[in-house]
Amino acid sequence: MNSVFKSIKHLLVAIMLMTFCVMASAATQNYSTAVPGVVVIPLHLDGQFTATTNPVAKFAIPFGAKLIGVSANARASGGTSPTLTVDVEDDGTSVLSSAISITAGTISEGTIANATIADESVIEVVLTIGGSSPTWDDITVLMTVVRN
Repeated sequence: MNSVFKSIKHLLVAIMLMTFCVMASAATQNYSTAVPGVVVIPLHLDGQFTATTNPVAKFAIPFGAKLIGVSANARASGGTSPTLTVDVEDDGTSVLSSAISITAGTISEGTIANATIADESVIEVVLTIGGSSPTWDDITVLMTVVRN
């Protein structure tokens, strides 16, 4: 019976370690549910895009915030060697260290260069599209912020 308890104990320790490793590798910082003010801003750009669009989405954020994550994906792409990058700008300046390169069907994370967003800042999403007769379908950009 004692060996059964030891096996269960080792299994629980292994599960806890795996859970910690998965949590520690999250691209966007995980805040406790007790932290108020975490806001997710999903921007779904429905339809097919074939050319660079600057901006494809534009809004004024109604509060000051700290940007903690930006990700983007596209459902599908077509054409010959289509390329797509997504950039997020705060009052005309990118908040990312470089635009996010997209591969259809996968979620790509951006690296934040400037996390501070002022109250009433104008946020713009810029699509840069290249390739021969490129098409990109149903693009989603997800911004996660914590209110100041």
